[in-house]
Amino acid sequence: MTELDEDEILTPAMIRAARGLLGLDQAGAAELAGLSQRTISKLEAENDLFSKDLRRRNALQAIRSGFEKAGIEFIFPSEESGQGVRMRRTSK
Repeated sequence: MTELDEDEILTPAMIRAARGLLGLDQAGAAELAGLSQRTISKLEAENDLFSKDLRRRNALQAIRSGFEKAGIEFIFPSEESGQGVRMRRTSK
């Protein structure tokens, strides 16, 4: 598991958008990430998810990993663009 960079922290909006692209409710996202539905719900309700709290960092990494394995690509803010979420292109 890689160390989370403060610039690459998932936001509540990114988590909701990724769920939407995958057609998942909170319970489905929780299953994908190996977390409880309550954890997903609490994280989506937060304003700022960056924290030095190890449990929160681990939960965010589990969500990111699960969504990325399911085909989601997270786009983090840069000088050229803002945050976003999209489906990875599938190879033919």
